[in-house]
Amino acid sequence: MNDAILEVRDLTVRFGTKRGVAHVVNGISYTINRGETLAIVGESGSGKSVGVLALMGLLPQPPALVTGSVRYHGRELLDLPPREWRSIRGKGMAMIFQDPMASLNPVRTIGYQLIEPMEHHLRLKGKAAQNRATDLLDLVGIPSPKERLKNYPHQMSGGMRQRVMIAMGLACDPDVLVADEATTALDVTTQAQIVELVGRLQEKIGMAVIWITHDLGVVAGIADRVHVMYGGRFMEQASVDNLFATPRHPYTRALLGSIPKPGKERPAKLMTIAGMPPDPVLMPAGCPFAPRCAHADGARCDDTIPQMESLGGTHGAACHYPLEAKS
Repeated sequence: MNDAILEVRDLTVRFGTKRGVAHVVNGISYTINRGETLAIVGESGSGKSVGVLALMGLLPQPPALVTGSVRYHGRELLDLPPREWRSIRGKGMAMIFQDPMASLNPVRTIGYQLIEPMEHHLRLKGKAAQNRATDLLDLVGIPSPKERLKNYPHQMSGGMRQRVMIAMGLACDPDVLVADEATTALDVTTQAQIVELVGRLQEKIGMAVIWITHDLGVVAGIADRVHVMYGGRFMEQASVDNLFATPRHPYTRALLGSIPKPGKERPAKLMTIAGMPPDPVLMPAGCPFAPRCAHADGARCDDTIPQMESLGGTHGAACHYPLEAKS
């Protein structure tokens, strides 16, 4: 039985610019099942955030051109009119954005913003909606939740605003929660609390989570599967254990090599990746990582885009010359 909630196939996003067409997302595919956490990792500009905005129907067309397929419980979403999208966002799929101050309405109370989607999707009003909003703030660890419903966003700390964003994402019990760099602007302690909170709530209500981040340290503790993104493409995909134990793509191995290893008396020198990420308007003809890759052979890597090839089980890499597994 297919338990996939969301199936993304060959998702592509282009933007028309004064300099030419920007190739931001270049044919990514994945599925996510109920109760699963899928992490999409990559450095800034890799296309990971644009990719999830596209599957949520949040990119205006134009300037964006979105092609491919996004199926939610088998239903194609990319062709939906705006009215039908509104019935899915918040209820079927919800999103936690990176910057709560830019996402929360500064002239509306927290309570108003929590209750509004409940009125639309759950038909809750009055005391019932207020009680649910209070329960949600309590669930995400905000003290004195009933009083906080009267607050405006500027009256809360960054960590509390992010917790409000999580409460808003969970307000209508979505099947899929997308967390886009949800902990980037937070201190390490608050970051750990948010990660633990999302995991606990996921276990409680059985939702699937897509976690978008550049922080591999966060991924290690939360994900079931990981897709490594670069230049708008997936470079490697694997279970979280396999990715950390046996990274096979040069880019993945370089990323992991750049993470400090605590506990060593004389830590090894951190790896660096020479060069810059590709310009989406001037994408290389071949592998997008080839200009920065120490293992590129020249002709084949420069001229031919590698396809995702299986390395056994669910582990795959888009590389002409995948690295040997370390013993």
